[in-house]
Amino acid sequence: MKKLMEYDIAKVEIFKNIKAETKAKLIEIGKLKKLDKKLILFAEKEKLEKLYILIEGKMSIFKMSENGERKIIFILNQGEMINEILLNENNTSTVACEAFENSLILEYNTNDFMNIIENDFTLTKNILSYMEKRTRRLYRQLKNSISIKMDKKLAAKLYRIGKEFGISKGQWTFINVNVSITYIADMLGCKRETLSRAMKTLQDEGLVKIEGKKIYTKQKELAKYFKNN
Repeated sequence: MKKLMEYDIAKVEIFKNIKAETKAKLIEIGKLKKLDKKLILFAEKEKLEKLYILIEGKMSIFKMSENGERKIIFILNQGEMINEILLNENNTSTVACEAFENSLILEYNTNDFMNIIENDFTLTKNILSYMEKRTRRLYRQLKNSISIKMDKKLAAKLYRIGKEFGISKGQWTFINVNVSITYIADMLGCKRETLSRAMKTLQDEGLVKIEGKKIYTKQKELAKYFKNN
């Protein structure tokens, strides 16, 4: 297994501008683990005593409905916290996590990590800032899921994916992450057929094009589309 190095720590968003001694301790006690595509890191309602951080690759955070359908909440990118620090009595996760692609994960024992936090306020502040941004993402998702037609929900979701993973190709933005129609349907909590009809609407509007398995979007136009009534 690859040894944890300072350049791995430098990739992590919550470790920016922390003390040198904090970095040294994080390198000392952190452990790296590989997770192959589609393998589960942890399940919903599983007891968690570790903090996981994504060093390389991408991860899916999801919940299962009562009828067994998967609802994708986030796709996490390099440098992001995978799970929150659980301080409740049961330490059980409210979501599940799966490797979206082959990934490298940094893990810490929660108690050990909490001891480090106590001695570096910048680290504490970084974690609070990161969790605030994640909460805002959830608020946006909730807003876009209430009383909005599916084509507008899809436009909002594609805009967000394009903003996070997009590569500019002139007037188009290439979504540089392998999301299928089925996967996007799971993100929006709808049937594949419903998603396909909404995608056809956006294609007809000239906002999205699909070439093979590659999805391209017009970001500014998508934003106007889902924001207009």
